[in-house]
Amino acid sequence: MKPIKTVIIGLGKMGKIRYDAAVRHGGYDIIAGCDVNKENSTDFNMPLYTDWRKCLETTNAEAVIVCTYNSHIAEIVCHALNSGLHVFSEKPPGRDLNETNLIKKAYESSNRILKFAFNHRYHNSIIEAKTLIDHKLLGDLVCLRGVYGKAGTPEFNSEWRNISSISGGGILLDQGIHMLDLFIYFSGVFSQVYSSVNQLVWKEMETEDSAFAILKTDCGKIASLHSSAIQWKHKFDLDLLCTNGGISLNGLLTATRSYGEERITYYQKDLSQKTGKLGNPIEHTMCFYNDNSWDYEMAEFYDAVRNDVPIKNGTIEDALRVMELVELVYFGQQDN
Repeated sequence: MKPIKTVIIGLGKMGKIRYDAAVRHGGYDIIAGCDVNKENSTDFNMPLYTDWRKCLETTNAEAVIVCTYNSHIAEIVCHALNSGLHVFSEKPPGRDLNETNLIKKAYESSNRILKFAFNHRYHNSIIEAKTLIDHKLLGDLVCLRGVYGKAGTPEFNSEWRNISSISGGGILLDQGIHMLDLFIYFSGVFSQVYSSVNQLVWKEMETEDSAFAILKTDCGKIASLHSSAIQWKHKFDLDLLCTNGGISLNGLLTATRSYGEERITYYQKDLSQKTGKLGNPIEHTMCFYNDNSWDYEMAEFYDAVRNDVPIKNGTIEDALRVMELVELVYFGQQDN
């Protein structure tokens, strides 16, 4: 295993998570890190920078892991690609679709590897559900229903994620983007969107605290989304309804464990009442206790760089599709 000489730009929460996953993998030589906040650098024993350009230009790196504020992602990713570096970047892929298209242009002329981090695709419950859907074990998928909620914090309205010039959007772009990506992952591209994006509680905040959307594909699949910062608890629920049964994903393993137990429940329709009662089909439930999503992502990026294995998840095409959908929710047909 030939290590990839790698630098990490942004050493906050996500930078630390990516650093730990890279170390566990064993195929990364983390040669430097960069963060404007020196307090974020105290736990690292490696050359440290506060200027990301200097970090990239003086370290002889092969790859960069980008874990910065949304406002810097496009600039850093484009610069790195144009400088001949492979790039692994946190979501979102820029603050808006325009920035994602700038990244696409840089990628297409770079001949480098580019992967965006949409780690929800790598959660065990999602992997199991994807297998059921792709193999049509419950028939054809016809609709999806997703709720992704946060508790908020006492200073939520002043957090960087809710300063539009830095973040580009509110709860939808911060967290709801994961649910939208899963909608696309399971059912394909959505072309029609009816949405309502609001400040229902945090009235003085620059960005939204709630986003509701009904989405439809050209082939008739329908999805509903509620992305919320006013759930007042952490919540992840995704229902996938098929012609012959259904799948429910509840809870999500995270570093804080605040979303509860991660589990998948699936069942076949039972209109003939074989179980003895209509509306009470036999259910099968699996629970998961380990979150391997970070490790799976770092392994995929390594294989792409060293072994020429194509990126499966988090491609530039995935990024464009989800940002196009985000833009439709923000600016499409809306009820104000």
